[in-house]
Amino acid sequence: MKKLTLLLIATAFLFSACDKNKRASKQLMKAGNWEVKELSVDGVNQTLIPTWEIQDCDIYETVCEGTWSSDTTKSKFYWQFNDKAQTFTISRVVAPEDCGDFYTEEVEQQTFKFSGDYDVTKNKRKSKTFESYNTLGFEGQKVVIHVEVD
Repeated sequence: MKKLTLLLIATAFLFSACDKNKRASKQLMKAGNWEVKELSVDGVNQTLIPTWEIQDCDIYETVCEGTWSSDTTKSKFYWQFNDKAQTFTISRVVAPEDCGDFYTEEVEQQTFKFSGDYDVTKNKRKSKTFESYNTLGFEGQKVVIHVEVD
């Protein structure tokens, strides 16, 4: 009987711990509008500073999406946290309807060039900073993205 009681307590603890981790993971990137405060390559800020619209996402159930926007144009991207929220990945969504805009829209170029794996150097609830030397458009150059939620 004592072993059964210990087993039930351990099982209850395990399930409650998993639930807390899942809830915490949903808060890694709160849904809503995130303002890009810094978008730089080797210390040089980009001329077009976008905003990100992050859709609500359960990182365990779906691929998370966002929209990279300027004043009038938009480009979709996938995002994901890995390695216990120490790595952040951005990947441009290659949609057939956006292929014609790829060469003419700067936001389409940005979502491609800034796609890559980033180290998470700051991870606050309303502020995040990502750094990478491994992006598609700036291999070997230090890329910094700093975002804050509205």
